[in-house]
Amino acid sequence: MRVGVDAACWSNKRGYGRFTRGLLNALVESNTEHELVFFVDAQTAGDGDLPTNVRTVVVNTGDRPTSAASASDSRSIKDLLAMTKAVAGESLDAFFFPSVYTYFPAITKGKIILGVHDVIAEDYPDLVFPDKKHRRLWALKGWLAHKQAHYIMTVSEHAKKGIVRHFGHDQERVFVIDEAPDPVFTTLSPDKLDGSILSQFGLSLDSRFLIYIGGINPHKNLPMLVQSLAEIRRSPGMQDVKLVVVGDLKDGFTPGVSELKAKIAELNQEDAVVFTGFVKDEDVIHLLNVAQALVLPSMAEGFGLPAVEGAACGIPIVATQNSPLPDLLEDGGIFIDPNSVEQLTAALRTMLENPGKRDEMARVATAKAQQLTWQRSAAQLDSMLSQVARQT
Repeated sequence: MRVGVDAACWSNKRGYGRFTRGLLNALVESNTEHELVFFVDAQTAGDGDLPTNVRTVVVNTGDRPTSAASASDSRSIKDLLAMTKAVAGESLDAFFFPSVYTYFPAITKGKIILGVHDVIAEDYPDLVFPDKKHRRLWALKGWLAHKQAHYIMTVSEHAKKGIVRHFGHDQERVFVIDEAPDPVFTTLSPDKLDGSILSQFGLSLDSRFLIYIGGINPHKNLPMLVQSLAEIRRSPGMQDVKLVVVGDLKDGFTPGVSELKAKIAELNQEDAVVFTGFVKDEDVIHLLNVAQALVLPSMAEGFGLPAVEGAACGIPIVATQNSPLPDLLEDGGIFIDPNSVEQLTAALRTMLENPGKRDEMARVATAKAQQLTWQRSAAQLDSMLSQVARQT
């Protein structure tokens, strides 16, 4: 089967970019019987890290799609039509959007497979979008995308339930393809830890800190995390504990930075919160291997890849129960109600005050994370494409 792929989010640093790269690189390396055709904007093609053994159609667009399709912006009609025209010019049996974020109307005789990672934007629109205009644009894009889609791909059974609930798709039309940690995320022996990486952020190999990795969005619930941190640091022997926040503060999907910094100032925690900005994977693994726990207190997660990446590096997780993480990691973490600062604070205290329990959770978390690989996910995608081919 000849499958077109929207690879416009390939270079994105956040979750759906990581998903696209990990999944499609593994599929290409698996020698799948399906022929892939990538459609990318000129900016993404210029980044130079696309697979060289896949036919790539480069489309001249004015803006990089992953920037223009952010929560606070929108793509131009001209750019959308350029992508539509490029797809119409190819004979395809199917077309795959790894993420709805970079969706455009695809004119093709092939079946449309739409990637929808979660329904966070539908459940929490006021936390995701800055104003009514962008909420309406998202709703319009989503309506058109789901109307055109023959099949839906998502990243967990948890997300699938939300998609079926929101959009009314038949369960048989919704496929689940797991996310996975990149192989770079692994436990490091003490002699492999690089203290110079931590020192860039005012930390050392002996520092006690919790770590968050991801976007600085309102739905990520970081002000509540700072509230819990402040409560813990008021306890005897806890004044040295820090929170390390890893994420690009200039990302178009991060409208929650000012609110977070205001909460930090309100609680006098400026010396306790470290903003690293974007950190490449090869360096972030050193932070993860030293951290006491990775914290992901979001209102909801479709998958929660940073938590799985942290688990792969040998640390336990404190995360939202509104996610697949309780099923994925089981006893490898503590899963909390994201509306309960008391539950979050208690979970963080366990990580900081009970090293025996923390180490046991870390062992479980690592074992669970090791079961997830991009090769396994690529096999799920290959199976999905074969099922679509049989129904075409």
